[in-house]
Parts: sequence; structure tokens; C-alpha cells
Amino acid sequence: MINLLFELLPDTVEVSGNFYRIATDFRDWIAFFDMLADEEITSRQKISLALQWFTDEIPPDIFQAYNSLISFASCDGIHFKQESEKSGNSPEAPSLSWLYDSAYVLGAFRQVYNIDLIRVDYMHWWEFSALFEALPEDTMIKKRMAYRQIKTSEIKDKNERKRIAKIKRSVAFPHAPLSAEQTASVFNF
Repeated sequence: MINLLFELLPDTVEVSGNFYRIATDFRDWIAFFDMLADEEITSRQKISLALQWFTDEIPPDIFQAYNSLISFASCDGIHFKQESEKSGNSPEAPSLSWLYDSAYVLGAFRQVYNIDLIRVDYMHWWEFSALFEALPEDTMIKKRMAYRQIKTSEIKDKNERKRIAKIKRSVAFPHAPLSAEQTASVFNF
């Protein structure tokens, strides 16, 4: 685990004891998640396509290489409290889609950090992820994510349950996107 405040962010991943350079800009990793979420691409094709995130040389062990990319995408070198750690429950469905929530992510970064994600030259994926994680709960993106995680069946008041259900429908995804952890579990090699 690294300390974001004073340690260099990685530009390599370890595969079979060797280090391989990878793309590290946040845009590359959002594209990575979009590729993983594409239901028209087979599992084998996703593994093959993922190898494009290696910038110099592709490791010979492609399954371990793929798992290393998943680990990097999940920011395994830094610690974020996951929803399951915060609430004690495992979230039922993804609460974020980089595709469907992109406008809200852009807005939150401008509002909170005065960062224009469209025009910024470069930002490391882990820095982006840390800033995203640190966004205040009152930003629209965090509110949308929170509403998606509410279990309406646990709401006792009928009117409140209806109100929340309506909000959940308005922020629902057309289809369920995959998280890096979900993808890793699907491709458990």
C-alpha cells in the first residue's frame, strides 16, 4: 500500500515477478471500464483487448497480466473504504457508471476542485480515484450513487418508499455496469 501524500504513483504492474509499464491516465481507465461493461465483447476478447493497456511490452502470462490490470484498476495499492465496509452490507448492484454518470462526474470535479476533466492534460488514475472518493456526499454524483444503493424494501413508510422508488427509477442505468471487482470475480483464474 502506498501513501498518496508522498509516494510516487505507479506506472507499472507486476506480472510473474517482472514489472511492465501501463497506461495510467484516468481516461484510459474509464475506457477500460467501458470496455469491460460492453456486453457485445466476449470474455476472451476483453482479456485480449485489456492487453492494450500495457504500453511497451505485453507479459507472456496473459491471465496474470489481466489480473494485474484489474488490480490496478481497482486501486489495490491505496485503501478506500468500500461500501460493504462502511455499511456492513455488500452492495447489491453497482452504484456508478462512468458512461451514464459522466456529466455528474465532470460537474462534481469542477464544483469541488475547479478541475476541468475534459481539458486537463493528465491525471493518474489513482489520483483521480482518490479525488472521486473524497467528493462530498452533497454532490449530485454522490447523491445519485447513494440513491441507487437504498433498499426500498427496508423503508417502512409507504409514501417515503414510493418517493425513493421514483428517484431510484430516475437515476437507474439502462443496464447494469460491471465494477472491477465484479469483473475479477467473473474471470477468476
